[in-house]
Amino acid sequence: MIPTYPEQAVAVLFSGGDSPGMNAFLRAVVRLGLNREKVAVLGIRDGYRGLVRTARAVNGDAEALVRLKQDICNHPGRAGLISEQLHLIQMDHASVSGIMGKGGTILGSARCLEFHDKEVRKKVLQLLAGLNVRALIVVGGDGSLTGAKLLAEESDLQIIGIPATIDNDLQFTDMALGVDTAVHTLVWAVDHFIDTARSHRRVMVLETMGRESGDLARMAGLASGAEMIITPEPGPLNEEDMKRLAAKIEGAMTRGRGHAIVLVAEGVQFDPPQKRNRAYVLMDAFQQYFQRPGAPFPDLEVRPSVLGHLQRGGHTTPQDCILAARFADCAWKAIRETEGKSGITALRKNVVNVVPYGEPDMPERAVFSQEMDQLHDDLSSW
Repeated sequence: MIPTYPEQAVAVLFSGGDSPGMNAFLRAVVRLGLNREKVAVLGIRDGYRGLVRTARAVNGDAEALVRLKQDICNHPGRAGLISEQLHLIQMDHASVSGIMGKGGTILGSARCLEFHDKEVRKKVLQLLAGLNVRALIVVGGDGSLTGAKLLAEESDLQIIGIPATIDNDLQFTDMALGVDTAVHTLVWAVDHFIDTARSHRRVMVLETMGRESGDLARMAGLASGAEMIITPEPGPLNEEDMKRLAAKIEGAMTRGRGHAIVLVAEGVQFDPPQKRNRAYVLMDAFQQYFQRPGAPFPDLEVRPSVLGHLQRGGHTTPQDCILAARFADCAWKAIRETEGKSGITALRKNVVNVVPYGEPDMPERAVFSQEMDQLHDDLSSW
């Protein structure tokens, strides 16, 4: 029997930086589509870039579109995943089996500057219409969801965004997909640094991810027992600020503390601006303070480390797997509605709903961050 292309489909892509839980979401959205909704799911390889390349290859040619549909039918599931030429894959049960706990995304993710061009987006929308796509699900962070918002504004196609970023810098949701796993990874890293810090009586300055948000460092600091958390929200650090932070560490040492773990978020800025990594700037400032004439601990050593992309990988935590399933369920319920409204899934007070693109920041998020900062100060004082 010759396979036929589905009369309707829902497409899903992953864009921007990878985030733990993306594979769990893919599994959930495919299984729900096939098992409950009886709708085909097209997985798009390499995010917006895969769409742009496919749209360029078809280029509005009816015969090229027919050939593309036939290629998709002839290479379903895992066969499509191993094909280097095919950017759109009709997903099946086997293609998402055993991927839930794996980090990254089996469909791949990429940044695509061409997608900023409105004419390019127009061709992408024409491609999706030709492929009988009734809704597009975009999984990613701020930049990816901005692209989703543009598609929703420029067409009648339903675009559902899924917040997935370890930075947790999307203020319309309590939590984004991947944050919980990243916090677990950071706690694991801090536990390993503590062993050396205790053994050698050292100050370890660890730089975390987070973009302009300090949430990742904040949560990891609370969960790991780090002695100091430095976040971007209070504003740029000047020389006096860094001396004050060093004095706080030194004071704790005089009262019996034997080491210190300092978490600094990558969004922290300095006055005057610095080009080096935050951990190294703080290392020099702290070391200079500890070695000043008459200092009580002139031999106190400071060691910096930029944790980097380690935070994006690793086995996805159960909490992120659960959130992925809830986001997928919410997305399908939104697609099922006749209105076909676009929007982004959001977790608020443990309830998942779809909110409009451009939803204002929740003031509760800022209050929560302030409360967590105060809580950490109360817990870490020595």
